[in-house]
Amino acid sequence: MRKRPTICRYIEAVGDSWHRFKTWKEVRPEYDAHGRPSFHAGNYSVVFRICCDDERKYALKCYMYVPFRAETIYAELAKKRFPYLIEARYLPDELLVDDEAGTGSRYPVVVMEWIDGESLGNRLGRLCRMDDREGLKRLAGSFVRLAVELLSEDFAHGDLKQDNILVDSEDQLRLIDYDGVFLPEFAGQHGKVLGSPLYQHPARDERFFCKAIDDYPIAVIVLSLYALADNPSLFFDYYDGENIVLDARETCRGASTLLNALMEQWELAGRTELVALARVMRRSDPAIPELKSLLEPLIDRETDLPDDAETMDEEDPRCAVFRSGGLFGYADLERRKMLLAPIYLDATPFRGGLAVVRTSAGYRVIDRTGACRVDCRKYSYVGPFCDGRAVAVNGEGRYGFIDVAGVEVIPLRYAFASNFREGLAVVRVNEKFGYVDTTGKMVIAAQFDHAGRFRCGRARVERDGQTFYIGRDGKRTDKAE
Repeated sequence: MRKRPTICRYIEAVGDSWHRFKTWKEVRPEYDAHGRPSFHAGNYSVVFRICCDDERKYALKCYMYVPFRAETIYAELAKKRFPYLIEARYLPDELLVDDEAGTGSRYPVVVMEWIDGESLGNRLGRLCRMDDREGLKRLAGSFVRLAVELLSEDFAHGDLKQDNILVDSEDQLRLIDYDGVFLPEFAGQHGKVLGSPLYQHPARDERFFCKAIDDYPIAVIVLSLYALADNPSLFFDYYDGENIVLDARETCRGASTLLNALMEQWELAGRTELVALARVMRRSDPAIPELKSLLEPLIDRETDLPDDAETMDEEDPRCAVFRSGGLFGYADLERRKMLLAPIYLDATPFRGGLAVVRTSAGYRVIDRTGACRVDCRKYSYVGPFCDGRAVAVNGEGRYGFIDVAGVEVIPLRYAFASNFREGLAVVRVNEKFGYVDTTGKMVIAAQFDHAGRFRCGRARVERDGQTFYIGRDGKRTDKAE
């Protein structure tokens, strides 16, 4: 970047703009209460609000340091049909600015369409003060749609953060500040504008300059927006004028206590799509190749199954267990749609509208929306529901059964217990196996060395070296094998 005039010199030039612009005949700045041109200063530029000879209002951007790709960036973006961009032109040698010696030199500027609106941060502040959760949810959805469309383009913004995103007078999102944009023609080059460290992955440096530079900040912003939609008070606890609520320097290391708490909260609420997105924050690479597919369920929760989806259980094809990336979720196999994103370490089929899943925190019973109906984290194992009962194992390795409300209807006192089938379950007592019914009553005494579950009214057992079948009354039904 080449050094340019100071902010003070630009204020003087814009305030006395007669004949200072090369292509604009007349430029009238907006003045503040002190009679000076009003402006907003950034790290290496200053922006004025002006009115030109066409009577339209513009933002005039003047540089203290000019990014060496600026002219190419603005020329190429002018060709894009991306609805979230603002009309902008780079004008080389446009503004005449005096130096201390009174000698004038011409410098480049960017003239942008003036957008009446406010920064994303200001809009969030207003909505959070009003506790407008629906407004916050709509804003989060709007940004997700922007992000999905941006990820489909061949360029990247390069410095996504709350004050580079405007909410206009019609509540539409618009991106500003294009000096860090990546274009295909820049492939293999180094980046100079690295963006805010609160949004950018710490591993992003000048060498990481590619289409993926927006991935991590998009994820940070999306998760922050949905966090506020659930709990607007977080804004006042975490917003510092630059971030929203999450800090990329913490999320990438798994050190964000807020994100950890949000993940548990979303998991309990069945927001599997948010949990799946939050999981990718703990990575050493700033790129998130699967980001677009992670965002799409936030727009339409029922999205296509992942390409690597492997069906694990087809007991109910309209809500079957599948595995992707080593984790389990649920899908409608008939429509090939994902219903609950794969976030579980293990998952059982839905029965009676409930399923048992295992997370990093432990076992839970969920309904078809993914919401937690019973917290089973105190158990070391919980099996699938059969006949309204699920096997549960405590920390001492004792087996029993819980019902769909999580009540221990059969005490955890057995050395082993199987799932129920046909109203009976195998239990182990004093090294022998017998059968209990769904009330816990021992209906076939523990007398067998091995015992299988009932199928079609009989079960295979072994006693004293003999293998045979018994009926539901415990009596032998055929000859020994």
